[in-house]
Amino acid sequence: MKKLSDIFSVLTNTEKDYPLLIEVLNQQPQNEDDFFAIMDIARYVKNNYMYHKGELEAKLLSLDKEIFSYLESKVNTKNSKRDWDSMLFYLDKISNYFRITNNVLIFDSIEDFYLYSMLFPQKPVRLMFGIEHWYYLKRGIAYRHKKDYENAILNLQNSIKCAPMSMTPYEELIATYFEQGDYQSAKKVLDNYYVFCRVPMHLGVYYYYLSLYYYYQKNTFVTHICIWYALRFDLSLAMRNSLIEKLTEIMDNKNVVLDAFGMADYKSLNANNIPAWYSTEILNATLNMYKACFVSAKGEVAHFKKNIRARLLLYKLSAYVEQIETNASTQDYMFLLNGSMISLKVDKNWQIIYENGEVTNGVVLELENAEKTLTVNITKSTDNFDEQYNQEITKIKKSGCDIKNEQKITMINKRDVRSIDAYFGDNSKTKLMYLTINDYFITISFSSKNDFDNEKELLEISNSIKTFNNIEKIQKMGKFL
Repeated sequence: MKKLSDIFSVLTNTEKDYPLLIEVLNQQPQNEDDFFAIMDIARYVKNNYMYHKGELEAKLLSLDKEIFSYLESKVNTKNSKRDWDSMLFYLDKISNYFRITNNVLIFDSIEDFYLYSMLFPQKPVRLMFGIEHWYYLKRGIAYRHKKDYENAILNLQNSIKCAPMSMTPYEELIATYFEQGDYQSAKKVLDNYYVFCRVPMHLGVYYYYLSLYYYYQKNTFVTHICIWYALRFDLSLAMRNSLIEKLTEIMDNKNVVLDAFGMADYKSLNANNIPAWYSTEILNATLNMYKACFVSAKGEVAHFKKNIRARLLLYKLSAYVEQIETNASTQDYMFLLNGSMISLKVDKNWQIIYENGEVTNGVVLELENAEKTLTVNITKSTDNFDEQYNQEITKIKKSGCDIKNEQKITMINKRDVRSIDAYFGDNSKTKLMYLTINDYFITISFSSKNDFDNEKELLEISNSIKTFNNIEKIQKMGKFL
């Protein structure tokens, strides 16, 4: 086996060396020392030669994969055997061969890349894969188990810096801070971890560590709440066993007063400023990613879009999914009025003049189409439908209008609607429809200078009206919706 020292004296650091370099790189190692000798030669070539577009480059690319595969398997084996010094030995071999830096941003998947882009739209990022975050993570794990917490924290922080969408480094860093007894630092990392939670397993881990945080804070009541909530999500067996032990300890404590049924719901979490579902940031970012799919004309987006849609339904954002699909692919425009959590659809021929989805006592929507104006008014009231309707009729009559064609209609969705024509003098007519949803009294009106028959279109809009759960409500209620 020829080593670098054996050929060093004859190297010219020019292309004339290529045949000799290819020959020594093609040697078949008989043991690990031989393998490391080939690594030394390959590293020297990378640092001292311009070898692009040729047989030598192809050999080096092949060696890169072979070298990482070998060292990764060694690291993982030493990890499973808890041989931390040997694990660090092979990690040092990786850093000596590959150029490792903490000034890169790496993503485990294309979906993570796009999601990160939506979370931080002002931050320029590009799709990049790499081993840096894995390298720092494994070093952090080794140092943590060696109880070298300073090096463990530094490496785990670097892993998070390189791959902020990768969840394992957060979990290891939280566990490291717990072992140190630095619970406040653990809580800060846990808060950051929560923002990026995007599957049930992530949420399960979040509530697991949150329950431990309150346990170490000796807040038994909130610990109890978090344990029950954590057990509803995906958790490893070890985590479940740990929580059951804590729960048993709490229940056996005669001095602890707990609620009657011992089960946490979203109200218990909200009362203690604990989120009950995925973060608002991840919900909105996923919605924006879904919108972006409709803009793209690339064929490979179809499968990606299907996966995102499934995740949005998991997040219980079905109304938002319907809005995106309606607005992107139909002749209708769907409005989500967040203040009242009421949605409706109109034809895209209408032009938006005014929109305020947060208002719950007044005009929330005004549209124009040719010589017609469509207005949607929503008022919160505890009066029954007939009382509210009669109050509206009295107001209209007092304003000097004539009322004609008063009728009661039952729509396809079994909802009752009251309809009237209100005439303001000889040249102005308004068609009005009234209905109620929950505690909201809704008025939809067509105003026109001509005697248009707008009843069919108004009925279609009225029939499209339904309630939905907005992001704020979903985020607070979570699994209980």
